[in-house]
Amino acid sequence: MTVSHTLLCLLEAGDRHGYDLKQACDRRFGAAKPIRFGQVYRTLAQLVRDGRVEVAAVEPGAGPDRKRYATTPEGVTGLDRWLAEPEDPQPQLQAVLFTKVTLALMSGRPAAEFLDAQRGAGTWPRRAR
Repeated sequence: MTVSHTLLCLLEAGDRHGYDLKQACDRRFGAAKPIRFGQVYRTLAQLVRDGRVEVAAVEPGAGPDRKRYATTPEGVTGLDRWLAEPEDPQPQLQAVLFTKVTLALMSGRPAAEFLDAQRGAGTWPRRAR
């Protein structure tokens, strides 16, 4: 699973805390490949550093302050580009394609266009006609 793209897709729907993002990932992909909290926060830090996510708010809590993250226009553009780009053949191709189709559908993007582009690249079986 591509954690950074999954987080971008989830954040596109609205601002969230890291804890909320991890829970949402686990609900959708947890049975296949759960992610650790450390991976979520490490990925969020990289996305912030790269300008694809920003800290939208800092809220006080019982422990450390809680950061609420939001996607940036660069994050949305990067997600669009990744979803539209056909994947090269690789051992884990089915898992990557499943993730892309799921994220496209979650975000209201046209999964059929993505699948047609993947078929056109010759890395996906042709449709039976």
